[in-house]
Amino acid sequence: MTEQPSSLYGTQPEAPRPQPPSLMDQIAGVFTAPVELFQRLNKAPSWAWALGAIVVVSLVATVIWGLKVDVDEMLRPLLERNPQIQSSQIDTIIDIQKKFIMPFGILGSLFGVPAVLAATGFFYWLVGKALPEDEAPSYLQTFSAAVVPGLVKLPFLLLVAVICLMRPIGGLTPDRIVPSSLGYFLHVENLRLQAFFFSLDLFRLAEAALAYLALRHLARLKIAGALLGALLPLILSLGFSLLRAQ
Repeated sequence: MTEQPSSLYGTQPEAPRPQPPSLMDQIAGVFTAPVELFQRLNKAPSWAWALGAIVVVSLVATVIWGLKVDVDEMLRPLLERNPQIQSSQIDTIIDIQKKFIMPFGILGSLFGVPAVLAATGFFYWLVGKALPEDEAPSYLQTFSAAVVPGLVKLPFLLLVAVICLMRPIGGLTPDRIVPSSLGYFLHVENLRLQAFFFSLDLFRLAEAALAYLALRHLARLKIAGALLGALLPLILSLGFSLLRAQ
């Protein structure tokens, strides 16, 4: 017995699969229409081009900063305040750091950045298992939610590179070069308070806000899950900054 067609016009063609937004669409979207962008990424997750852009721009900024920074000026005050380090050891430590700061910076950009984003995506996936809006997100969706908001920091990284090329930076670290944080304008004696002010950076806060939107509209998490996913990495980053300031 022959199989009958599903309609007078034969089998209906399948609907075309939605295409993920291009890299330029993603860069424009995080600044102009993030909710719409993340809704599109929910149907067609994409992370490779965004991750590649973040890694490349991070690598460029890291190399330029590493060539311009005065390692002695950056490290000597920190080492002199450390009671566990003898004054005779300081020059040796600085000489060692001068040799390794560039290789470690390059490795951090090439492998550290993707590893941190992959771990963040896995954390989002775990939160999504516990607090989904409807069905739990896939890892591809949560990895995209971890990567794409980071595109908002591309201007920051480019500014780091441009400022390093335009003027001497002494011993400034990248987070203290760009005038985008409260710490750039407010200077206090307390090291922890100063580190806290530098942590209040416009680009870092924008990335956290975009992470919340991505978790709500891309990964489709409940409000509590999106808040947890967006705020916990921000709080951990803040805590790490305060610990370094000791």
